[in-house]
Amino acid sequence: MNIFLKEANGIRDELIAMRRYLHQHAEIKDELPLTSQFVRDKLTSWGIENKELSKNGVVGILGNRKGKTVLLRADMDALDIKEESGLPFSSITPYGHCCGHDLHTAMLLGAAKILKKYETEIHGTVKLMFQPGEEYFIGSLAMIEAGILKNPDVDIAVDMHMNAKKPVGNIGVCKGYTCASCDGMKIRIKGKGCHGAWPNTGVDPFNTAVHFYLACQELLAREVPSDQTVSLTFGEISGGSAANVIPSEVIMQGTMRVFDKGTRSMLKTRIQELEEYIGRAYRTEVEHIVLSDVPALYTDPELQEEMMGYCKELGIEYIDYPPSSASDDFARITEKVPSVFFSIGCMPYDAKTLYPPHNPKILFNEDALPIGTAIHVQCAVEWLKNH
Repeated sequence: MNIFLKEANGIRDELIAMRRYLHQHAEIKDELPLTSQFVRDKLTSWGIENKELSKNGVVGILGNRKGKTVLLRADMDALDIKEESGLPFSSITPYGHCCGHDLHTAMLLGAAKILKKYETEIHGTVKLMFQPGEEYFIGSLAMIEAGILKNPDVDIAVDMHMNAKKPVGNIGVCKGYTCASCDGMKIRIKGKGCHGAWPNTGVDPFNTAVHFYLACQELLAREVPSDQTVSLTFGEISGGSAANVIPSEVIMQGTMRVFDKGTRSMLKTRIQELEEYIGRAYRTEVEHIVLSDVPALYTDPELQEEMMGYCKELGIEYIDYPPSSASDDFARITEKVPSVFFSIGCMPYDAKTLYPPHNPKILFNEDALPIGTAIHVQCAVEWLKNH
């Protein structure tokens, strides 16, 4: 058995204990005082240099501080969802780790402990990135701006995400664009309210909203190349409170997911053009508010092949996955340095308990914890040794 997988299996109980503590004390956004302190306390107890970097972000550093640098990343935040898993260690806060970030954090902590034990064999530097605010797409950018990729400069990055739809031991890889960009938008349409019996005395913002919505569907049908995958969804169109009154304002909120940079740029421009010209046509004022602005996550194909080669010793079965329309702000790291993104199978053994991500009843198989831990260690040590 590979030495690092053996080490990870040897701390399995500790990995589970860390995961369950984090799970029970779920926190959201970048408001993670308990989570951040837990991570720092663990790193300090193992003699690993660490500090807070950005609000409740944590960076740890291992190795000889010479040569090249590998970044290993884990996101730490939970969702604003009340957990309904029924687990004995269910969250005692109003929030829930329904996307597996508690496992991500536990796996990187486990990797940190093993890397410290073998620190003399690290031919370079390993940076440990414990990131807040992934679910709100704020944490990665904050840590980049605070210098996570500098001093020393990061050469490559490794990240992973749990996949409860695939069995333990199944590791998904997707070369190239892996996760879609996410452009969240809030559109405020301002008209002039009036009584519904005399619509000519007002300016109806619903006119603009309806025509804009239909124009967006035509935009996808007529201006997006047929080989491009795009999702444009408006989950809110709201305004007014009475059947016989035209409101002065309508709010639309939506999200756009794209892989290709050029298509994304074109659509962002065209959407704002539609807002402007349809708004003018129906005498309304239209304000576009950006809610999120995350690029597509890109997995470097050559680096992915190299990392898969290093991990053959772990006995892992790799499966090619198609790109996902979900988004992850690790994408901001992949814009800066060559990166890889693993999808770690963690399906419950009982198929009746299989739920999708972000479902309050979702369960994750903790047998995946040593595997993710070993992948982190193996990738970092072997890549640095060969570069």
